[in-house]
This record gives sequence, C-alpha cells and structure tokens, in this order.
Amino acid sequence: MKSKKVFYNLGAFVSILRSPDIIRTKDEPLWQNHFKILVIVLIFLLSANLYAEKYAGEFLNLGVGVKAKSLGNAFVAIADDPTAIFWNSAGMQNSSNICIDIMHSEEFAGNLKYDTFGLIYPLGKNNRLGFLLTRIGISGIPISKLPYPDLAPSDTNQPYVEKYVSNSDYAGYFALSSKLSSKLSFGISSKIIYKDIGVTSASGLGLDIGFLFNANKKIRFGLNLRDILSTTIWWNNGTTEKVNPNIFVGVGMDFLFPILARPATLSLQTDIFFEDRDFAAQLHYKKASFDFHSGLKIKFAEFLSICCGIDRKNPTAGLTISYKKFSLNYAFHVHNELKNTHRISLGINGLQLKH
Repeated sequence: MKSKKVFYNLGAFVSILRSPDIIRTKDEPLWQNHFKILVIVLIFLLSANLYAEKYAGEFLNLGVGVKAKSLGNAFVAIADDPTAIFWNSAGMQNSSNICIDIMHSEEFAGNLKYDTFGLIYPLGKNNRLGFLLTRIGISGIPISKLPYPDLAPSDTNQPYVEKYVSNSDYAGYFALSSKLSSKLSFGISSKIIYKDIGVTSASGLGLDIGFLFNANKKIRFGLNLRDILSTTIWWNNGTTEKVNPNIFVGVGMDFLFPILARPATLSLQTDIFFEDRDFAAQLHYKKASFDFHSGLKIKFAEFLSICCGIDRKNPTAGLTISYKKFSLNYAFHVHNELKNTHRISLGINGLQLKH
C-alpha cells in the first residue's frame, strides 16, 4: 500500500505539470507560474510516504564545504561554490566559469575523516553541470569475538579483539541546473551512495531538487527538497532502509556592516525533517522537527573574508583568503559533546576552456 501511495502521488504530480491550463492562467507572469509548480512539488513531497527509518540518512547531514561550515551550515540561499551541488543545486547558477573545490576535514577531534571534491561546468549561458564526491571514513573499529561463541561471557570466556575494520561512506552527486527566469533558478541532483563497514556493505540512490529565488540584488531565498522520492539504501544482507524526504529552506541578505562600513552577508536556514525526532531537534511538532542555522560573512578586503555562525547551538568561525583564481578556506566548529572540528579547502574559480 505504501508503494501504491507513492506512485499515485507521483502520477498525479506529473499529470498536473502536463496541464498548462491548470498551471498557468492568461497574462500571468512566468515567475508566478514557477511558484505554483514549486507549491505543487511541496504538496507532493509532504503527501508522499513518510515511513522511512529514523536517522537512516544521517551520514548525509554532516554538510559539505568549508564556507558552509564557517557560516553555521546556513548555506542553502548562498550556495556560491561547487558545494552548491549538495546544499542547493540551483545555486550552481552563481558560477559562470569552471570552478573546483577540494576539502579535507578532521571531524570530532580527528576521529572522523571527511574529504570532498566538487566541480561545476557551465553549459552555455543558462545551464550548469555539476559533480560532487564525498567520503566519510572512520578507521580502527574493533570487532570482538568470544573464545567459545556458544557459551555466555564469563571469567573464562572473555571477548577478545579478532580484527580491526574501517567504516567508509561514499556519496556521488550528479547535478544539472537551469535558469528559469531572471529571478528564479532550478536544479536537480541525483546521488549514488555506497557504504562499507568492514563486515557488510550497502548501496543506494536518491534525488534532490533545489530552487533559488533572487527577490532583488540584495535578498535571495533558497529551497532544497532533499531525498524527495525517499532515498533507498540496500544492504547486502537483504535489509533495506529508506531516508525520509527533508527540506532545507533559507534566506541570504547582503548589506553594509555598521561601523566597519564593509560589505556583509547574513544567512539564515532551517532544516525540516519528518522523522519524529522529538527532543533531538531544536523544535518539534508531531512528526516534523526543525533545526536552525545562522551565519555572517564580512568582506574586510578583496582578498580576505571573515565568517562566524551558529550550527544549531554550536558556534562556528572561519576565513577565506583569495588570490586571483584561487581561494584558501578554513573553518572551525565547536562541539561540546563530540569535540572540535577543523576543515580546510582549496577553491579554484574562473577556469576557462580554450575553444
């Protein structure tokens, strides 16, 4: 019945999109037409099956990128580097040339290694192609065994470490974005997942859809509908997990910072999950839960920007040093329970192919 409900909703969604008389009225501005489509997508998302396992896709929620981390992971409305492929694929429209981002991170006192590679490639004036690869790894995980497995643990049957294994989570994103109008951009990102925990492995497929709306030159809104078709993860032992649809929504505002009289950007973001996370989230109502992020970037000079933010309740900070086509980014994340995180990345922006 669950699968029938999904396909019924998907069929209804496609039928509506194919009906121009329903979508657009005479003399209606094009952006209003796109907004209607966006509302229909949201309705489809919220009416689809929400029966996935809680936290099944948590490894996909660490966030990608140094700039995003330094801004408290409030990046859905900024999305101005190759990590836009993760945060909001519509943001790839912010890149007019080939750009690359390579990140290495030591998360939680170095216990978790996190590496990413992102690339945006322009396809003409209004289209962008993107690729992002992420790897999360933990090594030295002990696998214990009893000398006499058929007997209960005792003084003469103590567990011992049989071997050490590593845990690796890979995600590959392939994204395409297009400018629908002068104000509205759209992006779609498919993802392929592979998980290996030493004794078993899994693979999965998912889909994200992003929108970026520039209200004016200083204010923009971002929306990312993540795992919109309930990302499925298949384990080689026959177990199947599903990741519930979830939403990133936010706003970015450019302004002149008082006293310093320097250009600045304020970013706000809310993450919405439908997994009944209760008190694990900052705010919850029935099955819906909400986590909040905020960030501030001040551009002190053409070559130097300083950032700070709040990732849920944890402070973040960072900086970007730029030189010609290159940028060096650093972020620091304070976490009381899981210790601190350091991220560093190299960005290359403005590459052009010779024709």
